Amino acid sequence: MKKLTSLLTTFFVVLYVNAQNVAINNDGTTAATSAMLDVKSTTKGFMMPRVTSVQRTAIASPAMGLLVFDTDTKTIWTYDGAAWKNLYTSGGGLVLPFSQSANATTSALQVTNQGTGAAIEGSSSAQFGIGMTAKATGAGSWGLFAFSNGAGSQSVRSYADNGTAFYGENNNPANTNTLTDLLNKGAGITVKSQLANPASTAANMQIAGNHLGNQLKIYQTNAANTGAAVSIENSGTGSAIEATSTTGYGIKGVTTTALGTAGVHGQNFGTAGSGVVGVSHAANTQGVYGTSQNGIAVRALGDNYRAVQATSNTGTALFGSSTSGYALETNGNVKIAGGNTSPGAGKVLTSDVQGNATWQEAVSIPGVAFRVSGVIDGFPELQHNHNVKVQFKNQEFDLGNNYISTTENGNPSESSVFYAPMNGVYHFAVAVGFDGKIAFGSFVDYNYVEITIYLLRNGIEEIIAIFSQDAPGNTPHLNGSTDLLLNTGDKIYIKVRQTNGAITNENMPIEDSKYSTFFSGHLVRKL
Repeated sequence: MKKLTSLLTTFFVVLYVNAQNVAINNDGTTAATSAMLDVKSTTKGFMMPRVTSVQRTAIASPAMGLLVFDTDTKTIWTYDGAAWKNLYTSGGGLVLPFSQSANATTSALQVTNQGTGAAIEGSSSAQFGIGMTAKATGAGSWGLFAFSNGAGSQSVRSYADNGTAFYGENNNPANTNTLTDLLNKGAGITVKSQLANPASTAANMQIAGNHLGNQLKIYQTNAANTGAAVSIENSGTGSAIEATSTTGYGIKGVTTTALGTAGVHGQNFGTAGSGVVGVSHAANTQGVYGTSQNGIAVRALGDNYRAVQATSNTGTALFGSSTSGYALETNGNVKIAGGNTSPGAGKVLTSDVQGNATWQEAVSIPGVAFRVSGVIDGFPELQHNHNVKVQFKNQEFDLGNNYISTTENGNPSESSVFYAPMNGVYHFAVAVGFDGKIAFGSFVDYNYVEITIYLLRNGIEEIIAIFSQDAPGNTPHLNGSTDLLLNTGDKIYIKVRQTNGAITNENMPIEDSKYSTFFSGHLVRKL
């Protein structure tokens, strides 16, 4: 009887039944009026029926709203009148579209995923749909803030199969803010773009604009930097940089330093190729154009090969212009070849009236040259104030056999004469030493000495050049030279004249020396 009484007391402590609802607790409180079953405990939970997935689906005619705990999926399931729904994966009570506002200094929505999947995923299958939108309307606010702190992690990663992975747009014409602004305080690369499709011919990066400013502007503000502001490497055979302009410069380099640096500097460390290549196809255009007010417009340095290589099919390969300085200055060897220049051994560079230069065979100058010296034995002393033809003795050489010596022709009027074998320009040189003479116990001084070069053309004698000296003393030496334009058959010979201060007007001798008395000539150019 005692055991029965204790059991009934315990039951009534745990279960209090009202006419309308049931309360299960250990403090005797009544059930909430709106609840048919009110379970209350601060140390224990509510355990609903536990079944396997097979047992759950085998329940006959489950009532709508029936709840069970599936021990296989380890989640709560409910029957909605048509099918079983997993409350863990069915979104619970969140109904879309969902909208909620909050005013907090912390995150209004925070989702943490400890696995490798996404914490939040937005998806849209409609055309022009948006998978996820982030907006900011406050001044200085951020529409989207992404943060990563793990090694190799990425704050923002976008992926696209067919569309654009990342797209930004500024629709306000008055907005002067930067559309994309990246700040990197680390030691890595700020922006990295890679096109990994080896078969693609598209540009890895494209910048286009319809405005009045620069399409791309790059600053390097660190004065200690010795590297390039822009560095481009191309492992293929194409150009590292290719610039095209329909009206302006493809590439324009400007430097304002006084250090001698270049506006554009090209280097090539390979075994072929060029540091800078300029190509022009249109008329009156330049592949590479340099201008300088005071310095060098284009400067090139080559260690082992060509510093500058210019090629043109019909135009000018290399053009230089200067109003007061050098259009072209070279310090070293010069090679001119190709085109119609026709270089060859022994050729000379000449031009037409327009200045077009070509290599031409050197004009062959016939071997016409002679030199004679001294005077023949028995040559009479010079009479006072008489022109006397000089008869030279020693014929040192006579290329072409155009000088007639006294041994070849004993006629004084025909010997010691040079005959011009062809029309041309000739050069002649002559020297005569006037010997001193003793009269009345002392040397006789000359008052005047003279050498005259005569031309005999068509039987008419003509003076060509006179070399003279007044009061030369008692042993004067006189010389001179001249260029003459002669015709075939012209004759050239030498005459001398002297006057002296002797009372009896002495006859005076000529020095018989090859060093002081000689006559020479040669053909300079055949006409």
